[in-house]
Amino acid sequence: MFEPDARTASRVTADVAELDAVVHGGGFWRLVPDSVPRVYAPLTPELLRRVEQGLKRVAE
Repeated sequence: MFEPDARTASRVTADVAELDAVVHGGGFWRLVPDSVPRVYAPLTPELLRRVEQGLKRVAE
C-alpha cells in the first residue's frame, strides 16, 4: 500500500527512472489502437503551413 511517509527522494527517483524506461521501451503502446501512428512526419515549415491551413479551414 502507498505510504507517503515512506517515500524518499531516492525512491521517487528510482520510480521515475523505471517509468521512463517503460515509456521509452514502448510499454504503453498496447493501450492505444493500432490505427494510432507510432512514427510521425518530420516537422518542417511546409508541414506547419499545411497544418495551419487545415486548422483555418476547420475553424471557418
